[in-house]
Formats: sequence, structure tokens, C-alpha cells
Amino acid sequence: MVSEFDKNLNISYVEDNLETPSQKLIFKHCICSYIVYLLIYIILRYNPFFNDFFNPILRQIYMTAFVCYIFLAPVVYFIAKPKTLHKSHNIEVCNYFLRIFKQIFNKNTVLNKDYLSILKSFIPTYNEKQAIMLIFIKLFFGCLMANFLNNDINAIKDIFENYKNIFLNTTSDSVIDYLKQIFSDNNQFFYNSTVTILFTIDVLFFVIGYLTECSFLKNKIRTVDTNILGVIFCLMCYPPFNRITTTFLGWNQSDNPAGLDYLPPYINWGIRITALFFLLIYALASVALGTKASNLTNRGTVSKFPYNIVRHPAYISKILFWILTTIPVFFAFFDSPYFNLGEYITHSLLVICSIIFWCFIYYMRAITEERHLMQDPEYQEYAKKVPWRFIPHII
Repeated sequence: MVSEFDKNLNISYVEDNLETPSQKLIFKHCICSYIVYLLIYIILRYNPFFNDFFNPILRQIYMTAFVCYIFLAPVVYFIAKPKTLHKSHNIEVCNYFLRIFKQIFNKNTVLNKDYLSILKSFIPTYNEKQAIMLIFIKLFFGCLMANFLNNDINAIKDIFENYKNIFLNTTSDSVIDYLKQIFSDNNQFFYNSTVTILFTIDVLFFVIGYLTECSFLKNKIRTVDTNILGVIFCLMCYPPFNRITTTFLGWNQSDNPAGLDYLPPYINWGIRITALFFLLIYALASVALGTKASNLTNRGTVSKFPYNIVRHPAYISKILFWILTTIPVFFAFFDSPYFNLGEYITHSLLVICSIIFWCFIYYMRAITEERHLMQDPEYQEYAKKVPWRFIPHII
């Protein structure tokens, strides 16, 4: 039998015999939520970092949702009176900053120059630290994934338009001729469009995960990973931090590689189909997570396929996808009339070093994630049943 998760660590656990939230608590939660969500909008709107991500469409969606929340949330809370309000993350965040404010502007503290007390006030409690990190995750990843989804939806619109144009421009009425046009050796359209669709499926579930948290969706957050190494290795995989690493390495991997046309057709499509297979596993891993999909959080253990095969199917499938899509890079130079062996070797070493580096990053992400998740007895039991992290019976 699986042991119960430590109640003191679980930031969403509420005792069954806890009293119904008072009107004062409901009002306090609503006010704190308004403050937090308004501050998030201000940060998204005016912080230069988010300029590329928080586009006008997302601003409009956010403000519409915020206005709806202002009017509907109090009604829902006063009618339903959910006991989860006793663990309100927004109240924890506001309490933390209110405590700091009071300490800084405390007359006795200032007159006595008790700077140590001021510094101590900056140290958050366990629940405050968890709540602050949770808000950061929703702010950073929520905006990032929403922007990715918006771009992917626009790309999918173009994809279906291109498929329609190919169909209309096909001279023959034969379906075979239409398929030949799509799968022609010098046409990467099918490959590129399938990559986009699979990544869109992945992003869609993560958007849902980041922007929701409720018992109905079974994605209440038990704990947030606040360990500095776990946070660093996770952020390194996302913009703008991944741009720093790729700039340092001197080469950037692409999901839509050039150079496939330099290979024989059977190798060409062999690489493409195998790469798409691993990307399909990657997307299925996100589907399996469902509403629980998000980084740096424990929302409960998932053991459905492909998580019943290995514990990190998304990481290993993405790395294998990248390796396969990198293979053509080693052949692209040979077709150039200005081929230089020295430059070829240098470039190839940069590519290899980059792949090794990203393998290391994702390995460390898996290690730091598991160190966080192993606090949960449910995950401990899962790790016993699925002992392999990446490749069955090997790693």
C-alpha cells in the first residue's frame, strides 16, 4: 500500500474536518488574487523580456479572463465555499510582501537600525516560498507556452492552406499523384507540417497545465521544485536562456533540418519517418500527462503509456529526435564546391559537442526532477515499478 504524502509538504492538502471558509477569508482571497493577477499583467505588459511573447492577442485574452474573474470568482467562492481557500497561494504571496513592507517601514526597526530584522523578513516560509515559485512558473511558462500555441495555430492554418493548394494544383485527379506531390524527395512539406502539428499537441497540454489548477481537473499542485539546480537546468531549455547556451556553443539544432536533399531518397525518408516516430512518442507523453503537464511541479504521478515503459519518455524521445534531425548536417558540406576539410571537422565537432551538451542538460533535468518527486511516496512506488529512466534495460 502506498504511504500518504506528507501533509506538511503538500501545499494543496486540506483536512476534511476543516471549517468552511469564512466570508472574511473569501474576501481576502479575492482581493489578493486581484492584486496578484494585476501585477502579473503589468509585468507581462511592461517588462522588456516578455515583449516578444505577450502579443496583443494574448493581452486581450488575459484582460478578458481577468475581468470575468473579477465578477464571477466572488460569486463562485461565496456559493461553493471551497475549503481549498485555506491554502490560497495568492494570500501567501501577498502576506510575504506585506510582511516585508511592514518591516522596512517599521519606525522602531528604522530608528534602531535593526537591519538584521529587515533581512530576516525577506526569508519566506515554506508555503510562501512554494507560492512565490508557483506564481513565477505560471508567469514565465504560461506566457511562453501561450505564445508558442498562438504561433503554432497560425502555422497550422498555413499548413492546411498549403495542402489545399497542392491538391488544387495537382494536374491529375488521382489520389496517388496528390500523395506523390506531398511525399516527393525534394519536398519537406509533409515532414515539416507533421513536426508542427505534433509540437502543437505538446504545447496545448502544457498551456492547459500551466493556466489551470483545480480538483475538478485533478491537477492540484502538491509541491513546487524550489531547488536552484532544478530551476536552472529547466530554464536552460527555454528562451531566452537556451539562446545563451547555443550562442556559446556556436551551433543551434533545428527541428526542420536542411541538407536532407543531399542524401539518397531511401535514407532521406528513413531519417524523417524515424524522427517523426520519436516526436510522436514525445507528443504522446504530453497527452498522457494531460492536465498535469507542467515543469517544476508535482501534481501526482502518471503511469500511462509511454510512462509505463520509462520514467522520462519525453526527454529521451526529444533527444533522439534531435540526433536524427542532426545527421543531415554532416552531409550538407560535401555538396559545396568550396568544401574545406578543416572547416568540416571544426563544424562537425561543434555539432557533436552541442548534442552532448543538450543530452547532459536533459539528463540533469531528469535527475533534479526525480529528487523533487521522490518526496512523494506515490512516485517512489512508481519508480520501483518502472526502474528505467530513459531506455528499458539499459539506462
